[in-house]
Amino acid sequence: MLLSLARSAARQAAARPLAASGFQAARAVSGFPPPRLFDYETVTSNLTVGDAIESVEEAFKALAKGKVDVPMPMHIGIEESSVAGPGDCHIKGGYVSATPTFTVKLACVSFYKNVEKNLPPGSGIFIVVNAVTGAPLGVFQENRFMTDLRTGAAGAVAMKYCSSPEQDVVGFIGCGAIAKNMARAAAAVRPYKGVAFAIDGAEEFAEQMSQELGVPFEVASSAEELCGTSDIIYTQTPGGSTVLEKEWLNPRGVTIIASGSDQPTKCEIPPDVLAAGKYISDLTKQTSKVGELRSALAAGTMTEGDVYAELGEVVNGDKPGREGDEIIVVDLTGTGAQDAAIGQVAWDKLSQL
Repeated sequence: MLLSLARSAARQAAARPLAASGFQAARAVSGFPPPRLFDYETVTSNLTVGDAIESVEEAFKALAKGKVDVPMPMHIGIEESSVAGPGDCHIKGGYVSATPTFTVKLACVSFYKNVEKNLPPGSGIFIVVNAVTGAPLGVFQENRFMTDLRTGAAGAVAMKYCSSPEQDVVGFIGCGAIAKNMARAAAAVRPYKGVAFAIDGAEEFAEQMSQELGVPFEVASSAEELCGTSDIIYTQTPGGSTVLEKEWLNPRGVTIIASGSDQPTKCEIPPDVLAAGKYISDLTKQTSKVGELRSALAAGTMTEGDVYAELGEVVNGDKPGREGDEIIVVDLTGTGAQDAAIGQVAWDKLSQL
């Protein structure tokens, strides 16, 4: 009898439609197509820093107008043990208002034990998400390539709006992958003469960039020599210690575009240099925690009230960039707005392949 009643109840339940909030919602979730996977070779062979400059410039404009949702970066430290590390993982992301996608980025860096395994010390992926449905569209195995592109694009924007056309000697302190994208991005702004200095690799960098860009390059014997002749200085080092001094700088005025500090332990520019002229952040709430501004706040040489502008304010024309022979420091820690911008560009271009 009980078995018969149970079977009857089951038949009646099966005949009734399930609530939309249950079965139908589950079907909707499972109905999303899988995201497309773009491997490293596809990403690197189809994207250039030139692809990113316009979109990153627009992202800075939107950021200054409050039209970008950019959470603070998330940091996961992987301490060294017998089974892990050492290494760091950074998670950034953002959404630029009225664009069809948003982006979340996971970047792993400083996994130095990888060298023993013939692997690079860093890796990373971008996840580009449909802003209408919330479904992931693409996963880009970029291994910091797209991060370096959007950083280079920010360097171009900084040079365009925070230097004058007469400033045509551009120095590079640190000559790795980011420096190459900075050099390429600077060439998209205007012709220049390059000067390079690094503990290792400056000669190779200068030769490669000269051949690739048609830009004359020379190698400085020291950072002090480079600073004395440069109108614009890009710094992109590991950020373990400061790389220049105030008395080294060109007295005619200099624009320093610093991108090496993106963690609380990093610092490239001395606090007295930051306080000596116009300090421009990519995002003050971020640079005060992980950028060059953090060290000036800690030293007591600056307060957040001393920040001249965020880069987007200069791009929008709310505040002027270079006005004379002042020192300008542009602090680029890398924002989720830039990640959203390059993510949109990557999806638009690579999804057509």
